[in-house]
Amino acid sequence: MDDHLRAELVRFAAALRESGVAVPGDGALAAGDALAALDDRSRESVRAALRATLCTRPADEGPFTSRFETFWTRVRGGDATYGDDDGVATLDTSAEGVADAPGQMVVDETASMPGGAGGERSGGVGPSQSERAGNQYSADGASEPVSLDGVQGDDDAIDDAVAAFTDAVASLPGRRWGRGDGTPDARRALRRGAATGGVPLPLPERERERTAARGLVFVDVSGSVLDHLDRDVLIGFCHAIRTRWRRTPIYFFDTALRDVSGAFDVSSSAAAAEVLEATQVGWGGGTRIGDALAGLHRDQPERVGRHDTVVIVSDGIERGGTDVLREQAAWLSRRAGHVLWLNPLAADERWSPSAPGMRAALPYLDGLYAFGETEDLTALAADLRRRGPSLRAVEKSGTA
Repeated sequence: MDDHLRAELVRFAAALRESGVAVPGDGALAAGDALAALDDRSRESVRAALRATLCTRPADEGPFTSRFETFWTRVRGGDATYGDDDGVATLDTSAEGVADAPGQMVVDETASMPGGAGGERSGGVGPSQSERAGNQYSADGASEPVSLDGVQGDDDAIDDAVAAFTDAVASLPGRRWGRGDGTPDARRALRRGAATGGVPLPLPERERERTAARGLVFVDVSGSVLDHLDRDVLIGFCHAIRTRWRRTPIYFFDTALRDVSGAFDVSSSAAAAEVLEATQVGWGGGTRIGDALAGLHRDQPERVGRHDTVVIVSDGIERGGTDVLREQAAWLSRRAGHVLWLNPLAADERWSPSAPGMRAALPYLDGLYAFGETEDLTALAADLRRRGPSLRAVEKSGTA
């Protein structure tokens, strides 16, 4: 990436922050990585990559769209201004380092930052423009106790969707061979022949064994996910999965992993929400997906088995190092029967897997789907039964 594009990219990120857009702490770095990975730098490709890495809320679409026009003009050598923007920004991190810079803010030393009087440091690592934004979008923002003010979701609707999802997962072929579908089992045939001195016997057959749905569920409850995923649906999903999947473990994570399985051993999702509140379970902090998965790998690796389907609900916006996420995704892929990733951002038809964390995990996933509401889960289940695990969300984005 040339110096001119680098400077304009960081200037653009700073202009978005000035306009109130909740740009992630490492937004400019992640955007640089996304642009460096593009083969096609057409206007729409660049716009999609920048939107995926710099926007975290639907409300940011308007300011992003208007300022992107200025960015595009400036990149192409035109005369345009964001306003009182006369500093020259620099980005001193190479494209290779972009994905692994945790929570870094790269801004012009002379540019004013919203809330800067509160002790924030321009051009370095520090909290974002407000304490809440820092909690949501930086690497290490603090979690807050769950607060739902009473779940109002339709338990019947989400339970029906989870039932369809459960049936689809349970019908997936496992890794063990059983008997039955007409496929010759050469190994068993040779064993029988050796045992009988070569006397002809009926040819054994085999098929993949299928088991009831079982596995583990990891739910990213960082601020960026909670902005896009209906909380009633989230709680209802976890409650229904816990009920139907042989009491499968349920984990929440943002910067740390928390086993919240017991909160869902109640009669309804509303009751589960009350338990989560009463027990002061935290959510809404920063995001360290790789570190959270590493906690399970380190402390309870036996919880993941070859018959398990691991479900990860996350937007893939990693605020820690992507090397750790890549290692843990590879471990899950080797250990589990299937790894399915449900991404709330992928429900937007303009979404593409541009975030560094999402790209790091992608090679190790069996399935990637949109999940923002109940209807997404129903569509996911139908696609899973029809085709088996697939990178459906990537196919829809046109980047497969």
